[in-house]
Amino acid sequence: MDENARMEEGLYTQELVPLFRDAEADGLLGIRGYFNLFQDMACAHMHELGIGNDKLVERTGCAWLFTKYKLCAYGRSDFDTKLKLETWIEPVRSPLLVNRGLWVSANGRLLAAGRVESCPFNLKDQKLVRLSDLDFQKEVSCDREDGLGRFTRVGISMEGAEYRFTHTVRYADLDKSQHMNNIKYIDMFLNVFSREFYMTHFVTGMEIQFRNQCFEGDEILVYTVKEKRVWEAQEEDERIRLIAVKGDKTIAATGMITIKDIL
Repeated sequence: MDENARMEEGLYTQELVPLFRDAEADGLLGIRGYFNLFQDMACAHMHELGIGNDKLVERTGCAWLFTKYKLCAYGRSDFDTKLKLETWIEPVRSPLLVNRGLWVSANGRLLAAGRVESCPFNLKDQKLVRLSDLDFQKEVSCDREDGLGRFTRVGISMEGAEYRFTHTVRYADLDKSQHMNNIKYIDMFLNVFSREFYMTHFVTGMEIQFRNQCFEGDEILVYTVKEKRVWEAQEEDERIRLIAVKGDKTIAATGMITIKDIL
Protein backbone atom coordinates (compact mmCIF):
# COMPACT_ATOMS: atom_id res chain seq x y z
CA MET A 1 0.00 0.00 0.00
CA ASP A 2 1.14 3.56 -0.73
CA GLU A 3 2.74 5.14 2.34
CA ASN A 4 0.28 8.02 2.06
CA ALA A 5 -2.73 5.67 1.95
CA ARG A 6 -4.59 3.79 4.65
CA MET A 7 -7.64 1.55 4.88
CA GLU A 8 -9.87 1.36 7.92
CA GLU A 9 -13.36 -0.12 8.31
CA GLY A 10 -13.95 -0.17 4.56
CA LEU A 11 -12.78 3.43 4.01
CA TYR A 12 -9.72 3.85 1.78
CA THR A 13 -7.98 7.20 2.30
CA GLN A 14 -5.04 8.86 0.61
CA GLU A 15 -3.43 12.30 0.84
CA LEU A 16 -1.57 13.80 -2.09
CA VAL A 17 -0.67 16.95 -3.97
CA PRO A 18 -2.35 17.04 -7.42
CA LEU A 19 -0.39 16.36 -10.58
CA PHE A 20 -0.16 18.89 -13.40
CA ARG A 21 -1.94 16.41 -15.71
CA ASP A 22 -5.10 17.10 -13.73
CA ALA A 23 -5.16 20.84 -14.45
CA GLU A 24 -7.66 22.68 -16.59
CA ALA A 25 -6.52 25.27 -19.14
CA ASP A 26 -6.43 27.94 -16.41
CA GLY A 27 -4.04 25.86 -14.30
CA LEU A 28 -6.54 24.85 -11.59
CA LEU A 29 -8.18 21.55 -10.73
CA GLY A 30 -11.78 21.17 -11.90
CA ILE A 31 -14.20 18.45 -12.94
CA ARG A 32 -11.68 16.74 -15.25
CA GLY A 33 -9.02 16.47 -12.57
CA TYR A 34 -11.47 15.19 -9.99
CA PHE A 35 -12.56 12.44 -12.38
CA ASN A 36 -8.91 11.45 -12.85
CA LEU A 37 -8.44 11.25 -9.09
CA PHE A 38 -11.68 9.29 -8.78
CA GLN A 39 -10.51 6.62 -11.21
CA ASP A 40 -7.06 6.47 -9.61
CA MET A 41 -8.58 5.94 -6.17
CA ALA A 42 -11.09 3.33 -7.35
CA CYS A 43 -8.32 1.34 -9.04
CA ALA A 44 -5.95 1.66 -6.06
CA HIS A 45 -8.64 0.51 -3.63
CA MET A 46 -9.56 -2.51 -5.75
CA HIS A 47 -5.87 -3.36 -6.05
CA GLU A 48 -5.52 -3.34 -2.25
CA LEU A 49 -8.53 -5.65 -2.02
CA GLY A 50 -6.90 -8.05 -4.50
CA ILE A 51 -9.61 -7.61 -7.14
CA GLY A 52 -8.20 -4.84 -9.30
CA ASN A 53 -8.06 -5.04 -13.09
CA ASP A 54 -4.26 -5.23 -12.86
CA LYS A 55 -4.55 -8.87 -11.70
CA LEU A 56 -8.20 -9.78 -12.21
CA VAL A 57 -8.03 -10.18 -16.00
CA GLU A 58 -5.28 -12.80 -15.89
CA ARG A 59 -6.78 -14.63 -12.92
CA THR A 60 -10.45 -14.78 -13.95
CA GLY A 61 -10.74 -13.45 -17.51
CA CYS A 62 -12.96 -10.70 -16.13
CA ALA A 63 -12.56 -6.96 -15.65
CA TRP A 64 -14.52 -4.27 -13.88
CA LEU A 65 -16.81 -2.49 -16.31
CA PHE A 66 -17.78 1.01 -15.20
CA THR A 67 -21.38 1.71 -16.21
CA LYS A 68 -22.22 5.04 -14.55
CA TYR A 69 -20.24 8.06 -13.35
CA LYS A 70 -21.54 10.99 -11.32
CA LEU A 71 -19.51 13.82 -9.86
CA CYS A 72 -20.35 17.21 -8.35
CA ALA A 73 -17.71 19.91 -7.94
CA TYR A 74 -18.07 22.46 -5.15
CA GLY A 75 -14.73 24.22 -5.49
CA ARG A 76 -11.35 24.16 -7.19
CA SER A 77 -7.80 23.53 -6.05
CA ASP A 78 -4.32 24.68 -6.97
CA PHE A 79 -1.10 22.67 -6.84
CA ASP A 80 0.13 23.94 -3.49
CA THR A 81 -2.76 22.37 -1.58
CA LYS A 82 -2.67 18.81 -0.27
CA LEU A 83 -5.87 16.93 -1.03
CA LYS A 84 -7.54 14.29 1.08
CA LEU A 85 -9.18 11.56 -1.00
CA GLU A 86 -11.66 9.12 0.50
CA THR A 87 -13.35 6.26 -1.32
CA TRP A 88 -15.55 3.39 -0.22
CA ILE A 89 -17.81 0.65 -1.55
CA GLU A 90 -21.44 1.08 -0.58
CA PRO A 91 -23.32 -1.84 1.01
CA VAL A 92 -23.85 -4.36 -1.78
CA ARG A 93 -27.50 -5.08 -2.60
CA SER A 94 -27.14 -6.59 -6.07
CA PRO A 95 -25.48 -9.83 -7.24
CA LEU A 96 -24.06 -7.91 -10.22
CA LEU A 97 -23.47 -4.26 -9.35
CA VAL A 98 -21.15 -2.35 -7.03
CA ASN A 99 -21.58 1.33 -6.17
CA ARG A 100 -18.65 3.38 -4.92
CA GLY A 101 -18.43 6.83 -3.35
CA LEU A 102 -15.62 9.37 -3.35
CA TRP A 103 -14.88 12.62 -1.54
CA VAL A 104 -12.13 15.08 -2.37
CA SER A 105 -11.43 17.68 0.31
CA ALA A 106 -8.78 20.20 1.31
CA ASN A 107 -8.32 21.79 4.73
CA GLY A 108 -11.63 20.34 5.86
CA ARG A 109 -13.57 21.74 2.89
CA LEU A 110 -15.35 19.35 0.51
CA LEU A 111 -14.27 20.12 -3.07
CA ALA A 112 -15.95 17.27 -4.93
CA ALA A 113 -18.16 14.24 -4.33
CA GLY A 114 -18.54 11.38 -6.75
CA ARG A 115 -20.28 8.09 -7.32
CA VAL A 116 -19.62 5.25 -9.73
CA GLU A 117 -21.47 2.06 -10.62
CA SER A 118 -19.50 -0.93 -11.87
CA CYS A 119 -19.94 -4.62 -12.57
CA PRO A 120 -17.69 -7.60 -13.38
CA PHE A 121 -17.54 -8.41 -17.08
CA ASN A 122 -16.17 -11.51 -18.84
CA LEU A 123 -13.96 -10.18 -21.63
CA LYS A 124 -13.99 -13.37 -23.72
CA ASP A 125 -17.73 -14.01 -23.53
CA GLN A 126 -18.58 -10.27 -23.50
CA LYS A 127 -21.20 -10.68 -20.80
CA LEU A 128 -21.80 -9.76 -17.17
CA VAL A 129 -20.92 -12.19 -14.40
CA ARG A 130 -21.88 -12.31 -10.75
CA LEU A 131 -19.81 -10.78 -7.98
CA SER A 132 -19.61 -14.22 -6.40
CA ASP A 133 -17.69 -15.44 -9.46
CA LEU A 134 -14.86 -13.11 -8.39
CA ASP A 135 -14.98 -14.19 -4.76
CA PHE A 136 -16.09 -10.64 -3.96
CA GLN A 137 -16.51 -10.17 -0.22
CA LYS A 138 -19.46 -7.95 0.72
CA GLU A 139 -17.79 -7.27 4.07
CA VAL A 140 -15.42 -4.77 2.40
CA SER A 141 -18.28 -2.27 2.08
CA CYS A 142 -18.70 0.86 4.17
CA ASP A 143 -22.08 2.16 5.34
CA ARG A 144 -21.52 5.78 4.37
CA GLU A 145 -23.56 8.23 2.29
CA ASP A 146 -21.96 10.19 -0.55
CA GLY A 147 -24.61 12.90 -0.43
CA LEU A 148 -25.40 12.67 -4.15
CA GLY A 149 -28.44 10.43 -4.17
CA ARG A 150 -29.39 8.22 -7.09
CA PHE A 151 -28.09 8.47 -10.61
CA THR A 152 -30.10 10.72 -12.92
CA ARG A 153 -32.14 9.21 -15.73
CA VAL A 154 -30.37 10.64 -18.76
CA GLY A 155 -32.53 10.49 -21.87
CA ILE A 156 -31.45 9.19 -25.28
CA SER A 157 -33.74 11.31 -27.46
CA MET A 158 -31.95 13.03 -30.34
CA GLU A 159 -34.63 15.70 -30.71
CA GLY A 160 -32.98 19.12 -30.76
CA ALA A 161 -29.50 17.58 -30.78
CA GLU A 162 -26.64 19.67 -32.16
CA TYR A 163 -23.73 17.83 -33.79
CA ARG A 164 -20.35 18.87 -32.38
CA PHE A 165 -17.60 16.64 -33.77
CA THR A 166 -16.55 13.05 -34.53
CA HIS A 167 -13.97 11.23 -32.44
CA THR A 168 -12.18 8.15 -33.79
CA VAL A 169 -11.01 5.68 -31.14
CA ARG A 170 -7.24 5.29 -31.32
CA TYR A 171 -4.62 3.26 -29.47
CA ALA A 172 -4.12 5.85 -26.71
CA ASP A 173 -7.85 5.69 -25.88
CA LEU A 174 -7.71 1.99 -24.96
CA ASP A 175 -7.24 0.27 -21.62
CA LYS A 176 -6.63 -3.32 -20.56
CA SER A 177 -10.17 -4.30 -21.53
CA GLN A 178 -9.28 -3.26 -25.11
CA HIS A 179 -12.12 -0.74 -25.20
CA MET A 180 -12.09 3.04 -24.88
CA ASN A 181 -11.21 3.88 -21.29
CA ASN A 182 -14.02 5.54 -19.34
CA ILE A 183 -11.88 8.53 -18.47
CA LYS A 184 -11.45 9.28 -22.18
CA TYR A 185 -15.19 10.00 -22.41
CA ILE A 186 -14.70 12.82 -19.90
CA ASP A 187 -12.22 14.57 -22.19
CA MET A 188 -14.35 13.85 -25.25
CA PHE A 189 -17.50 15.33 -23.74
CA LEU A 190 -15.70 18.35 -22.29
CA ASN A 191 -14.38 19.10 -25.77
CA VAL A 192 -17.88 19.99 -26.99
CA PHE A 193 -17.12 23.53 -25.77
CA SER A 194 -14.21 25.87 -26.42
CA ARG A 195 -11.58 27.22 -24.05
CA GLU A 196 -13.39 30.58 -24.07
CA PHE A 197 -16.56 28.88 -22.82
CA TYR A 198 -14.78 27.38 -19.82
CA MET A 199 -13.12 30.69 -18.99
CA THR A 200 -16.59 32.10 -18.26
CA HIS A 201 -18.38 28.97 -16.95
CA PHE A 202 -17.73 26.62 -14.04
CA VAL A 203 -18.69 22.95 -14.42
CA THR A 204 -20.59 22.09 -11.25
CA GLY A 205 -21.47 18.53 -12.18
CA MET A 206 -21.12 15.80 -14.75
CA GLU A 207 -22.82 12.45 -15.12
CA ILE A 208 -22.10 9.79 -17.73
CA GLN A 209 -23.92 6.53 -18.41
CA PHE A 210 -22.05 4.05 -20.57
CA ARG A 211 -24.33 2.04 -22.85
CA ASN A 212 -22.14 0.31 -25.45
CA GLN A 213 -18.40 -0.24 -25.55
CA CYS A 214 -16.24 1.50 -28.17
CA PHE A 215 -13.22 -0.22 -29.69
CA GLU A 216 -10.22 0.81 -31.75
CA GLY A 217 -11.30 2.24 -35.10
CA ASP A 218 -14.86 3.06 -34.00
CA GLU A 219 -16.15 6.50 -34.92
CA ILE A 220 -18.11 8.35 -32.23
CA LEU A 221 -20.36 11.26 -33.19
CA VAL A 222 -20.82 13.68 -30.30
CA TYR A 223 -23.97 15.78 -29.82
CA THR A 224 -25.35 18.21 -27.24
CA VAL A 225 -28.94 18.99 -26.27
CA LYS A 226 -29.78 22.00 -24.12
CA GLU A 227 -32.16 20.93 -21.36
CA LYS A 228 -35.09 23.11 -20.25
CA ARG A 229 -35.22 22.13 -16.61
CA VAL A 230 -32.55 22.27 -13.94
CA TRP A 231 -30.66 19.35 -12.47
CA GLU A 232 -31.63 18.41 -8.94
CA ALA A 233 -31.90 21.46 -6.65
CA GLN A 234 -29.20 23.66 -8.16
CA GLU A 235 -31.57 26.17 -9.73
CA GLU A 236 -28.85 28.53 -10.89
CA ASP A 237 -27.18 25.78 -12.93
CA GLU A 238 -27.81 25.16 -16.61
CA ARG A 239 -28.04 21.58 -17.88
CA ILE A 240 -26.72 20.34 -21.19
CA ARG A 241 -27.30 16.75 -22.24
CA LEU A 242 -24.50 14.86 -23.99
CA ILE A 243 -24.92 12.03 -26.50
CA ALA A 244 -22.20 9.87 -28.06
CA VAL A 245 -23.37 7.81 -31.05
CA LYS A 246 -21.31 5.13 -32.78
CA GLY A 247 -21.04 4.93 -36.55
CA ASP A 248 -23.59 2.10 -36.63
CA LYS A 249 -26.15 4.39 -34.89
CA THR A 250 -25.96 2.64 -31.52
CA ILE A 251 -25.58 4.94 -28.53
CA ALA A 252 -22.20 4.58 -26.83
CA ALA A 253 -22.86 6.90 -23.90
CA THR A 254 -25.15 9.62 -22.64
CA GLY A 255 -24.33 12.28 -20.14
CA MET A 256 -25.32 15.49 -18.43
CA ILE A 257 -23.11 18.46 -17.72
CA THR A 258 -24.21 21.26 -15.39
CA ILE A 259 -22.65 24.70 -15.54
CA LYS A 260 -22.96 28.11 -13.99
CA ASP A 261 -21.54 31.47 -14.97
CA ILE A 262 -18.31 32.59 -13.35
CA LEU A 263 -19.00 35.97 -11.76
